[in-house]
Amino acid sequence: MLMAQRRIVQIIQGVSNPSAGPTYSVARLAEELVRIGERCEVSALGGPPRDWPSTVELIRHDEWLVRKLGLSFAQWFALRELSAEDSMLHGHGIWRSSNLFSLWLPKVHRAKVIVSPRGMLSEWSLNHKRWRKMPFWLALQKPALARVDAFHATAQIEYEDIRRAGFRQPVAIIPNGVEIPLIENVQKRRQLVFLSRIDPKKGLEMLISIWARLAPDYPEWELTIAGPLGDHYANSVQALAAESRAPRISFAGQVSGLAKQTLLSSASLFVLPTYSENFGIAIAEALAHGTPVVTTTGTPWRDLLERGAGWWVEPSVAPIEAALRAALSLPMPALAEMGQRGRSWMEADFGWRQIAVNMQATYDWLIKRETKPDFVVTD
Repeated sequence: MLMAQRRIVQIIQGVSNPSAGPTYSVARLAEELVRIGERCEVSALGGPPRDWPSTVELIRHDEWLVRKLGLSFAQWFALRELSAEDSMLHGHGIWRSSNLFSLWLPKVHRAKVIVSPRGMLSEWSLNHKRWRKMPFWLALQKPALARVDAFHATAQIEYEDIRRAGFRQPVAIIPNGVEIPLIENVQKRRQLVFLSRIDPKKGLEMLISIWARLAPDYPEWELTIAGPLGDHYANSVQALAAESRAPRISFAGQVSGLAKQTLLSSASLFVLPTYSENFGIAIAEALAHGTPVVTTTGTPWRDLLERGAGWWVEPSVAPIEAALRAALSLPMPALAEMGQRGRSWMEADFGWRQIAVNMQATYDWLIKRETKPDFVVTD
């Protein structure tokens, strides 16, 4: 008699924004888990995404409460019912209704629960709009996280954030994966690219002020800012760029698919002057496209220095400006060589298959409590 295959459910607030790092990483993790034989589904709220993997079942909840309040009792009831099975419930992110699902589970349940904070426990994130977050944190989010069996961190820095927040459960330290694109006959140009969400934590105000000073000294270079436009903050960033009178700066809007691959592979330098990232998938993507990176110590990408693939500096104006000036002054062949080192690094250490295998080993350990993987930290 065949045993029923366990269910793995990835739980995320929404998957309609393909430019969001969690949307990409959750979809790819689920897809790769299916490829190695797991039954993996994704439970999400709201509208459908573009280019969803055909092999991954998407359980969408789009009832009236979702559209009005971003809240789904139907999702909670479904997960509560599933918790009676030998299943894995893997939540992603905090601060949203879907991230409270563990509060809805019975005190005694068979399912194992793991949560990936996705950078939302960083000191910067906790302090941003703190007056709004703290009541929610104390009343709901912290009690919800206290009930999980384990955490997943994408880097050592996020493991430290989890411990700093007071949680003592095991933590699996597993990075996100990245696609390694096929690049043929791409001509690099003197283009500096920012590609991410247009969000206050990304440091765009710093970047624009720095570019206003650098642009006159590097007339052959241009700056392209790619990310979703149209909301109040994005409008304020565009207004700041106009007020700065910085030349050769353009806003590309949200790019994906072939347009994204073309942008990253043809650029000669990528910049993410962020204050805080648990991983920074855009950095890995740039490196995979053979493009060196300038980023900050708010990310876990210290090895950029050791690998000779970029710059890793404090998230403030002077260090970022100095790094960009050094990078823009390099000859194009030197930048290309740095980019190739970064691409080789991504190929060796960040393939999605190994990421899925490591996550599968974490699930196995949580359910069976047999040999603990080396990347799971219990102290």
